[in-house]
Amino acid sequence: MNDSEILDLIGNSKFSIAVGGYNSDNFDKNCKINNVIIFDGMTHPDEIISHGSNIVRIHHTNITHLNSEKLIYFKNIRIISDEQWELKMFLAKINENSDSLFLTSSKFSLVESQFCLSNAKNSLDENDLFTSCWIKSATMFLIDSILLKNQIIPTPTHSLSSLRNIKQNNLNNFSDQIISEMGLERTTPSLLSRMLKSTSGFSDMIEKNDSSKIIEKKATYLIDNSLLSDCYLFLSYHNRNNFYKIKNSLNKNLDKIHILKTAFDLVNNASELYATINSLQNITKSLLTLYR
Repeated sequence: MNDSEILDLIGNSKFSIAVGGYNSDNFDKNCKINNVIIFDGMTHPDEIISHGSNIVRIHHTNITHLNSEKLIYFKNIRIISDEQWELKMFLAKINENSDSLFLTSSKFSLVESQFCLSNAKNSLDENDLFTSCWIKSATMFLIDSILLKNQIIPTPTHSLSSLRNIKQNNLNNFSDQIISEMGLERTTPSLLSRMLKSTSGFSDMIEKNDSSKIIEKKATYLIDNSLLSDCYLFLSYHNRNNFYKIKNSLNKNLDKIHILKTAFDLVNNASELYATINSLQNITKSLLTLYR
């Protein structure tokens, strides 16, 4: 879809509009997926609209109340409507403070990984069913942290290739270890097929907005192009994001573990989980020293 088609679909709006953002990547055009951001101050869930063979995701946000650790994800947006130049000035400030925003976002992801590992350790001691979910989430936050420290914006489909391609230094020496903890060696087309079905189902349960259509399109494209490990991580990102939406009410969502077992490709062996938690905690401690 071109810009005029997107604006026609949205209708008249006095608010600034852009395309791109966190969910956007180089495969969008091939998959006919359009990520649209409207800076209208609204906070309701994303809207997913089917338009012919295209899918349009509309995300609403507030230009003045964004958390600093999230601002960096707006670096790769492209303005298609901005009558008052508010968005252009907003992006200029982001670019001006790019270095500090990358660092802030990287530290935020590292802190989130610590939070997840702390919860994983506690839940393991209590034989909690969600232990593996916390570990998977921690692993992806570590990936985000390293990429952001290298001034690379993480995107679900490209995070793995980005992590593998960054130059080796003290910060990046942990990349292979983190990747191994994800369980990527288990990736097969049949596993991804099961993960995709459950990930789409989990998305429908939590997001309730047809985001599963985008997940299915993008995952199918990755599988068809033999990007199996990238697809594994892509699905894991979606599950991490949706798991985080219910992280404070897990006692009310015990039934969700049944679908997450497959969607997240969870491991339930206590000794393996304990070893993974210790390994990831050692990585976070080492990374923390590099920020001082």
